[in-house]
Order: sequence, then C-alpha cells, then structure tokens
Amino acid sequence: MSWKIVCDLPMTSYQGNQVLDATAFHNNAHVLGSVATQSGYVTYQGDDAQLEVPVQNDSLGRFAALRVQALVRPTAITRRYNIVEGWMSFAFFIESDGRLAGTIYDGQNWIGPDSGSVTVTPNQWARVSFEYDGVSIASLTLNGSVVGSRIDMPAGMRQPQGLITLGHWPQSDGRYTLQGDLGHVRIERRDYEEFWHDGMLTALCRRRLTPRQADAMREIDYLIKSMEPAEREGLRECAKAQADRLRAFLHDLRVWNRGGTVRLRRLGDALRAAWCCMLDAPAARAALLEYFRAMAGTPGSADGERFRAAVEEFLAIASMCAKNGYPYDRIRELCLVVFPEFSSFEVDFREIVESV
Repeated sequence: MSWKIVCDLPMTSYQGNQVLDATAFHNNAHVLGSVATQSGYVTYQGDDAQLEVPVQNDSLGRFAALRVQALVRPTAITRRYNIVEGWMSFAFFIESDGRLAGTIYDGQNWIGPDSGSVTVTPNQWARVSFEYDGVSIASLTLNGSVVGSRIDMPAGMRQPQGLITLGHWPQSDGRYTLQGDLGHVRIERRDYEEFWHDGMLTALCRRRLTPRQADAMREIDYLIKSMEPAEREGLRECAKAQADRLRAFLHDLRVWNRGGTVRLRRLGDALRAAWCCMLDAPAARAALLEYFRAMAGTPGSADGERFRAAVEEFLAIASMCAKNGYPYDRIRELCLVVFPEFSSFEVDFREIVESV
C-alpha cells in the first residue's frame, strides 16, 4: 500500500516553542507546559506537558487509513500514557498495565486492538506503531514484532477535529500525560487518491500497453480534463462515495466470515498473479470458487441467501457511477481497449457465482 507522510517530527529541529516538521506540510508541533527539548527527543516533566499539532490544512484532514510510528521511553507505568491522539478520531497509547493499544472512534465507541500479555518495558526505548487499513484491520507493533491485531474495526475513520496531541489528552486535563521521553514521531495517511493510485498500479502492473492501448489512455485523460469543473467534481464525489461503499462492503465480508480472512488474502494473491502476470488464470478461478463456496455455505441456507445478496451489492457498487452519453460512452469504449478482459466481466462473474 502507498502511504503519504503528513507529519514527521524527528525531535531534532526546534524553533521558538515549536518542534519542526520535516515534511513540506509544515505541521509543526507546539511545545506546551513542562516539556524539556533535547536532540532527538523531548522529556515530559509534568501533567501539563504536551505537544500539539494544529490541523491547519487538509494534509491532516483527509485520512482514509492511518499509520502512527513513535519512539518512546516511559518511566514507571502507573496509569494510561498517551502517545499520539487525534481529537475525536484516533488514539495510540500505553495502558496502565503496560499494554500497547490503538483505537479508532466510530462516533460512539473507541475500538481497537491491544497487545495482550506483551507489555512496554519502563525506562527502555521502544519503537511502537499503530496501523489501521481503513477497512477493518488494525495492528500494533512493538520493536518490529506484531503484538496485537483486530479484523472488525470500523469501516472508515473520522477526521481529527482541530488538533493532534502528543503525550497528552487533547484539550483536556493531565490524567493521560506521558511520563518519560518521546522521540521520533511519524504520522502517515492513505486518502482516496492513494487508494486510486494503488488500484491503478495493480491494474497496470507488469503489463505492456500496445500503442493502441497507450493512445486510449491518453484519450481518457484528455476527455476527463476537458470536462467542466462541476462535472469533474461530481465524478470525484461519486468515486469517493463508491470507495466508501466498497470499503463498508469489504468490511462486512471480512467480519461475516472471520475464518475466511486467510482465504481472502490467498484469493487476492491469485487474482493479482493472474491479472498482472497473465499467468495461471485457472488457479485464480479455483481460488475464487473456493472462497465463494466457503462464504455461501449450503445452497438455500441463510448464508447462501446472504451471499447472493452480497454479490448483487458488489455489482451495484461497480456500476453506481455509470453515466450515459458523451463523453462517458466513449470513455467506456476506451476502457475496454485498455482492459479487454472487462468486456464480459458481469457475465463471467455471474457464471462463477451460479456454479457455487
């Protein structure tokens, strides 16, 4: 997956009361309260100590997925210690018993994994991370090892409201203030553009375009750019809504059949190999059938009907942004030049489904 670094604080460059961000977004952290700054880390010396990163532009307001990495050295752990928290969006922290935890706010509850029996050692530097894929999976790492994960996370995330706070509870009292040192902190995001970029890389990977296909790609680009701004914005908003609906759909599939997560990944690998390398299409079809049979259960059963409804939902999502007339009809023609395999997609897909 492609990630964009939107805040990078090595704790090596300071200016006035700010820790300087190493990215081009200038998401500097304001130093507040009893914080001692040193080369490579800061020390929290009181409950009022905190670093605040204002959400001043859309660089910190367009999260579809999240990854937070930090270097932390807590003193004796006697309470929850916040590492990084986006107000009303996400939280990454150490529990009072030393467990590492990461959560996403769904509007009512804070949901996420913890590290179970694995704990952070006081008075030692630890490299920690919290990653959420924007669909349903979140994971925690401690010194390079995965120590916690969860596959039933909320689909999609709320954006940080106003600020992201390091080592403290955002805009609140000092009950969660870190005691100890905080080193390099990095915040990364995936937004809709990154998801689209990854999709295009998958679609075009290792495939040589013929001159005719290259011309078709150029014409598609020209037709989109020649649209009126309002028309392009409408397409962009529809694509965003489509991505949200697809994310929620994938979330439901994962949570519905937890035992199928490994099968789903194996299916993805087989489909990518068949698509990207133009190899072993029968193996991909077999993997697809295996996954569908596991999802569908006995024909006519409750799972079978649920599966059939899921197929119809997938087809509806695939076509929700379709429009007729020029230039949309022409763009569809050109897409079939670039990806001729799509010409019988729905027929082939329904045939596979009906064979389950």
